Amino acid sequence: MARLKIENLYKAYGATKVLKGIDLEIEDGGFLVLVGPSGCGKSTLLNCIAGLEDVTSGDVIIGERSVTELHPSKRDIAMVFQSYALYPNMTVEKNISFGLEIRGMTKPDRIKAIEEVADMLQIRELLKRKPSQLSGGQRQRVAMGRALVRNPQVFLFDEPLSNLDAKLRVDMRTEIKRLHKRMGTTIVYVTHDQIEALTLATRIAVMKDGIVQQFGTPDQIYNDPVNMFVADFMGSPAMNLLPGKVVKKADGLMLSLDGHDGVMLLPVPLTDDLQARVGKRVIFGIRPEAFTDPQGADRESKQVEKRDCFVEVVEPAGSDTFAVVKLGGKSAVARLRADAHIVAETVTGLAFNMGKAVFFDPDSGERIK
Repeated sequence: MARLKIENLYKAYGATKVLKGIDLEIEDGGFLVLVGPSGCGKSTLLNCIAGLEDVTSGDVIIGERSVTELHPSKRDIAMVFQSYALYPNMTVEKNISFGLEIRGMTKPDRIKAIEEVADMLQIRELLKRKPSQLSGGQRQRVAMGRALVRNPQVFLFDEPLSNLDAKLRVDMRTEIKRLHKRMGTTIVYVTHDQIEALTLATRIAVMKDGIVQQFGTPDQIYNDPVNMFVADFMGSPAMNLLPGKVVKKADGLMLSLDGHDGVMLLPVPLTDDLQARVGKRVIFGIRPEAFTDPQGADRESKQVEKRDCFVEVVEPAGSDTFAVVKLGGKSAVARLRADAHIVAETVTGLAFNMGKAVFFDPDSGERIK
């Protein structure tokens, strides 16, 4: 195990710049998730860490040494691929032990290592089978076992769960989290699934167009996004981003939104940046869970504001009920309790937790504090 540091890393293919000055650091035993849309550069960054791609400029440091110029086999890393990459003609046991044989480990040590990993991943009964006899989830466990048995300094996961069905993805997510807790390994994990990112990571790097938009804890990324891209990308359903205007009234600074029967006013914090925006357009951001039925609102918050809203659509979803409301000329999603009494095409009182509200510049997309 070791800390991982990436310094001012660039990667280009000819004139096409794919990674543009990446700076990241994850502590020894940390779990870093690289997340972003397809083509954002997250898999390229992982391959640069692994040594599968040459770096145009910058540095990759594992522990206390630079590995930028080292061959992948010398970096003391192990990688789990999306495709599993198992040898089809070998048994599970042979797939797991093959790398150990290449490295010259003695047979008794290999057997001991295989048994430990097999017990940890609950695949002991699969050791004599071949990959074609395994389910997708079992193949992924074997691929993880092949990485774990090497006991490297850093584990790299490249979208390892994307080939699994929804339920199995949730189960494997739990397994990976449990494994990380037990082993204390340093992990870098690539995914386009922001739920995976939020549930697994100790640190998240949200990427777009080869640039890290925000790097922080899951709580920071979700509740304190630095720009509209991060706010919109992280969360399911996504944050509501509604156009409005900051206005000054006798009782303080207010957000003016187009409501169902005219203008809706909501109080906003008296910060310097927002006061400088009086009379100007802003983007009002609020998570669906902070926009809910009054009975389901946060009882600890002193900034809950109830307003009448026209409900266009109601979507029961088992543990929650979602209501689609017209606000600011756009559709906004409210997350309500499962048993909330709400009817489509009616005016209903809903609660805004303004303590959870965030504001963005409509032109730059950057956060207004």
